[in-house]
Order: sequence, then C-alpha cells, then structure tokens
Amino acid sequence: MIIAANQQLSADDFGSFAMNGRFAPVIFKTMVESQEIFAYPSRKELNFEIKLRNETIEASYALQASGVSFATFYYSQCNDYYWTLTGDGGFELKPGIQSSEAIRDIFVNGEAYAFECATAMMIIFYKALIETIPKERFNEVFQHLYLWDWQNHPFFPLRNVPRVGSGIPGDVRYFKNPDVSPQTPQWQGENAVDLSNGQFYGHGIGIMPADQIIAELNKYRRPNAMVSAFLMNNATRPNYLALSALADGTQMDGIRIAAGTSFYTF
Repeated sequence: MIIAANQQLSADDFGSFAMNGRFAPVIFKTMVESQEIFAYPSRKELNFEIKLRNETIEASYALQASGVSFATFYYSQCNDYYWTLTGDGGFELKPGIQSSEAIRDIFVNGEAYAFECATAMMIIFYKALIETIPKERFNEVFQHLYLWDWQNHPFFPLRNVPRVGSGIPGDVRYFKNPDVSPQTPQWQGENAVDLSNGQFYGHGIGIMPADQIIAELNKYRRPNAMVSAFLMNNATRPNYLALSALADGTQMDGIRIAAGTSFYTF
C-alpha cells in the first residue's frame, strides 16, 4: 500500500512516476500490492524512492558487468589512485578526490578491485545515489567515504526491516547458510539485491533466482549438514525519507565520524 500526501494510490496512478527508470513500473506495482504501508509527506519523496530503487537495480547489473572480484577483507584490492587500502581491508577515499569519481571508477576499472559482499552492497547504494541526486550535492556530502562493511556510513542511513514477505525490487535481502563449513566461513550467507522478476544479484555469485543462490550456498555446508540455506524474511533498505531530505540540502551539523583511519567533524 502506498500513501502520499494522505492519499492512497492505486495502480492507475503509475503515470506520475513512469519517468523514474525502466524498473519503475514493477517497483510501483509491487509497492501498491504489498501488505506493507509506504507513507510519504508528498509524491516528491515517493518519486525519490522509486528512482533510487531503480538505480540500485541498475547499479547491480553494472557491478556484475564491471569485472570486479570477490575477496574476503584480508585480500581486498582497490585502485590506489582513488583509495587507500586500510589494514582491515577497507577503502578510504584519498584527499582531493571527488567521491563520485572514485565510486564510478569501481564500475569502469573493475579489474583493479576485489571486496566482500557487504562492501559490494554499499558500493551499489552509493552508485545509485550518484544517479539520483546532483553530482555536486553528492560530492559535498560524501567528502570522506570509507568503504568496508555496513559501518561508517553516517550520511547514508540504513534500516533493517523485518517481515517484508516477498519484498520490493531494490531491497537487499540475505540468504543465510546456517550449516556452513568451517573451511569456507565466507559462504555463511549472501547479501543480494532484489532485481525483480525473481532474480537476485549477489557479489561473488552473480545474477540468478533465489533457489539457485540457495543451491550454491548449500555446496559449502559442513559434512552431514541437515539444514539448507534459506532466504531470510528481512530486508536492508536505505532510509529513503532521510536521503530525500539530504538531497534537498538539509544540513547535518555537529557530527563527528570515524572513516577508516581518520576522524572528521561537521
């Protein structure tokens, strides 16, 4: 269910949101038909979410085609023109580098990069935001990027939403492998973007339906394992309303954050 400006929308209202990308129709339809309630002060914020979800899916396809590699944090690699590789396997933006250009480089020079699946999800989210808001605003806000896990992203707030059912295209879902082999702990689970039409993108696994991702994870279970990998019922989502306000120029004052080896006060 979608409510914008205190008005419930129906599938017939899609025309107002069609400009938000090739996946906008399925995103809007799925939201309208969902048991979840998506509420917005106005249609502007709904437009923003549909656009950002569309660009999340587009970025997933682009990362799959980029030539990047999967690696555990210990074996992470990056282009040292844009990034400093930290001791814990994170990428810290170098001084004087525009953050939008550094993110785009991952998609252009993918062979220079190797990272873990949670890092991949944040790279996808950042690329999606670059395509959704003005580049100048992105560079103004994200001057001190640090790519590692889900951590150190104070200006890109995330929400963990329980019980999402079939979810919404653009969600990041988690496939859990509870009987993973101790020899391959990196396959204890897989973060994957819902691409719509039953397809998911997982870094290191690729694009495939949920049952195939489960089959791949099951290859890495302990001997005599009894429990199959499965798709969990929660989703990780950007805080779309907060990001929409940020895109409009909302100031965020007095925040001190850690980014890699450095600290910054805003």
